[in-house]
Amino acid sequence: MALSRAMRRYGWLPVLLFGVILFGRGVYMQAKAHFAQFLIQAAWQQTLRDQRPHKPWHWADTYPVAKLSVPLMSAGTDAVIRVKDMYVLAGASGRNLAFGPALVLSGARVGEAGNTIIAGHRDTHFGILQEVRQGQPLWLQTADGRELAYSVVSTRVVHESDGRFMARDGEDRLTLITCYPFDALTGGAELRFIVEAVPRISSLREP
Repeated sequence: MALSRAMRRYGWLPVLLFGVILFGRGVYMQAKAHFAQFLIQAAWQQTLRDQRPHKPWHWADTYPVAKLSVPLMSAGTDAVIRVKDMYVLAGASGRNLAFGPALVLSGARVGEAGNTIIAGHRDTHFGILQEVRQGQPLWLQTADGRELAYSVVSTRVVHESDGRFMARDGEDRLTLITCYPFDALTGGAELRFIVEAVPRISSLREP
């Protein structure tokens, strides 16, 4: 009887503990992803100086291949509030995606003809994609310092089995991919949020 009363009284504790663990894990993942970007940025600066790949830390099996710049636009206008810069790693493995957006190696390389595909997690770096809208600019900086300008032509939600957006060939374009919905509390999403962008007529980066 006493045990039954104790279970009724404190039965909420496992649920609370589980919630704390999930919250702590989420905070840890975000902190790790954002701190890693500082190390990746330093490696990218070295790459810009000598056009050679540099690992962000000695045990890394990847290196930055581009800098992706996504502007946040003011609602109802074309005014840029601020620009979020993210450093893109080579190879969209689970390990690399924990540290930042990553280039899908089955697609075109940065600056190469075809479909350049970059994937990222919805709860860290690519959460910003939910604010991207048609017509806005995106920029990719290459290892030789060039600024490639793109214009968003569509945003859409597709099933993970839809491989149309993963094709390497076709017209030159930039494809950004993350899981959907953005506010999901668990992994294993079957949907993907896709941002498609094509090269702008002017390659110059606008302020």
